[in-house]
Amino acid sequence: MKKRLRKKKHLAEFKEFGWYVDYQFESVSEEADFAFWDMLIEEVEALGLMIGGSTTSFFAHPASRVPEATTQYRQQQLHQWLTRQLGVGAVTSSPLTDAWYGPFQ
Repeated sequence: MKKRLRKKKHLAEFKEFGWYVDYQFESVSEEADFAFWDMLIEEVEALGLMIGGSTTSFFAHPASRVPEATTQYRQQQLHQWLTRQLGVGAVTSSPLTDAWYGPFQ
């Protein structure tokens, strides 16, 4: 397959990876919830990620195509950040999955 088609179809060297994140959050107050989610959004943006889903379960992937090793590093950084936050428990991250072709949960 030609390079142009591999890029268009996100195959081989043009694969993009993402992962699922699930965590439990103990709500203290509405203000605390909004403060936590603001901090989460800032951390996601600082890591160069995009997320989609609910507030406690989402799919994360880099905003631009990066090597798989860099994606794994960002996955570890987000996981560590979540585990350090007060009120957050039981953080789980799925293995990296192909962001275009799955498998999806």
